[in-house]
Amino acid sequence: MSFGGFEANGYDCQINSDYGPNGGSHISFRTKNGDANIWNSWNELATRGTNTFDGNQVINGFIKSQTANGNYNENLRLLPSTTGGYSSIALGATPGDYGTGIGQWTIIRYPASYNYMFSLRYNSTDYFNILNNGNVGIGTLNPSNRLDVNGTIHSKEVKIDMIGWSDFVFKKEYNLPKLEDLEKHIIEKGHLENIPSEEEVLKNGINLGEMNAKLLQKIEELTLYAIEQNKKINELQKENERFSDIENRLEKLENVSK
Repeated sequence: MSFGGFEANGYDCQINSDYGPNGGSHISFRTKNGDANIWNSWNELATRGTNTFDGNQVINGFIKSQTANGNYNENLRLLPSTTGGYSSIALGATPGDYGTGIGQWTIIRYPASYNYMFSLRYNSTDYFNILNNGNVGIGTLNPSNRLDVNGTIHSKEVKIDMIGWSDFVFKKEYNLPKLEDLEKHIIEKGHLENIPSEEEVLKNGINLGEMNAKLLQKIEELTLYAIEQNKKINELQKENERFSDIENRLEKLENVSK
């Protein structure tokens, strides 16, 4: 179907239901400037079924996409134009700009060379990253653990699953270190036994659960030392009372003999 223009330059338009960039059951249209007598490329109109478009599409309005059934059907898929390309959605970009992959906030799927990392970035800085092995990084590009955070974490509560605890100190078979041995270790090593040194902590950090268990062990050992010292103090007090009693008796005997 063709439409002829009535203006001086003679714009024309053609609509075809079988011919277009992909052929088949699509509705396509093309235009030409009558002065140049050159037709522009065919452009497809969206119809039912599968529609493929080349070039940039600008939609002023809302977009709704839904699947007929199933829980895992894809409503939207973004693919790179090349094997090593990136897929991205830019949010808050400059009005009128598209195709740059740059916005105030950008959601990016990186290629294989970056372990297919999924990233949320602001301007050109990646802040939240998920690798294809499930590791998550906040403020870091290459998380080596399930969650790596380059910054301060503020939480009302932290729960850590533990294997074992420090109450073995209170078992009868536990050999409480002698204070003399502890003093020797401190003089030679500069830190408590079984506690990492400052150099080790600065280099490797600490395991929070493990360190809490070690510190509790030292507290429980200190408790045993305090109990032992209290027993010795009580014995000394009893001895002092006995000596005082003997001293009083001697004093009475001396007074009688005068």
